[in-house]
Formats: sequence, structure tokens, C-alpha cells
Amino acid sequence: MKSVVISSGHGKYVSGARGYIDEVTEARNVVVRVATYLKQLDVETYEFHDNTSKSQNENLKTIVKYHNSKQRDLDVSVHFNSGNTEEGGVEVYYYDDSSLAAKVSKAIGDATGMKNRGAKQNKELYVLKNTSKPAILIEVCFVNVKSNTDAYGKHFDAVCKTIAETLANKKLANSSANQPTNNKRYRLYTGTFATEASAKAFKEKVEKTFDVTLQMREE
Repeated sequence: MKSVVISSGHGKYVSGARGYIDEVTEARNVVVRVATYLKQLDVETYEFHDNTSKSQNENLKTIVKYHNSKQRDLDVSVHFNSGNTEEGGVEVYYYDDSSLAAKVSKAIGDATGMKNRGAKQNKELYVLKNTSKPAILIEVCFVNVKSNTDAYGKHFDAVCKTIAETLANKKLANSSANQPTNNKRYRLYTGTFATEASAKAFKEKVEKTFDVTLQMREE
């Protein structure tokens, strides 16, 4: 594989799964780190995050449009799962490349100790169905399973590194220079507001100013 487009699921204004962690935020974190490693492995890499779409339908079309606008060998979409499960785990969906999907799922499971739920064919998922190149959709872990999110946080860099190495089919050099940042994760609280309206107004202002996605919870 010489070139890849890798994108984060959902978007700035289109929420994904939320639990102990937020899918949109973490999918972006993974894409950024994996793209860094892919470039170190001499893979031409395009990364994409949707910051404009306001609906799920628009979001899916925007992501696919970006993928199909590039000359590449592979499309990768990064997501996080949620569901009624106590064990959770990692799984990778594919349209027609079961081998790569199985390898990526196993690699993430081995790196984190999470259950490897394996490769799963799905020809109805919009991104897999409408991209013009072979594509996989990675569900890194379940956001509502604490053991999953703990393992993901602890092994964040290993997850990203093993995804990149599996996609490129070669290993990164063992050098501290390959470590873009540490594995620590930080949660930022912006404040408490008396009304929902004031909280939303502040949230929108911060998101627009710093191009980030914030999560708001009622106390």
C-alpha cells in the first residue's frame, strides 16, 4: 500500500457515541496519530475530519466525497462503538477485504488485551459502500465499557502504532523520535452554568474559536 485516506467518524456538529469517552474526540485523536506514523512509514497519507456538516446524511456524503477526491489505495474510517455488552472489544468492518480487516482487529486486540471481535463484512455501511477503493471501518473499542476505555487510554500509542504498521505492512523503527507525544490523556472542564442556554452559548463559542468538539453534561 502506497497511499491511504483516513478519516474520523461523525463530525464537529454530528455527534457519535458517548460514554466514558467521546467518539468524535477520540476518533480524531487516533486519526491524527495514525497518520503521523503512516507518514513515517513512507505511506502517502490524507487525513480528514468533518467540521462543516450539520446532519448525519450530509456528514456521510462529505466524508465519502473527500475520500473519493484523492488518488489512494485504501480508505480507512475510524470509529468507536457502543452497545449492550459487558466485555466489549475491537472489531473491523469491511466491504470486500476480509484479510486486512482481520489483521487490524487482531493487532488492536493484541495491543490492548481487549476481546478481538474480528472482521465483519457489511456492504450497507455508507462509507464502505460508496468509497471507490477497498475500505475498512475500525471500531476501536466500546465507549460504554470501562475496561475498554481504560485499556484504550493506557495503550493509546500502541493502538495507533499497530494500526499504522498493519496498514503499511511494515514496522516502525524503534526510536524515541517516533513518539510524537506521550500516552497521557487529559480531560478539560470549562465551568458550570446556571442555564442550559448559557452553557450552549459558551460551548459553541469555544468550539468555533478553537475548532474542537466539547461534551456538555447536566449536573
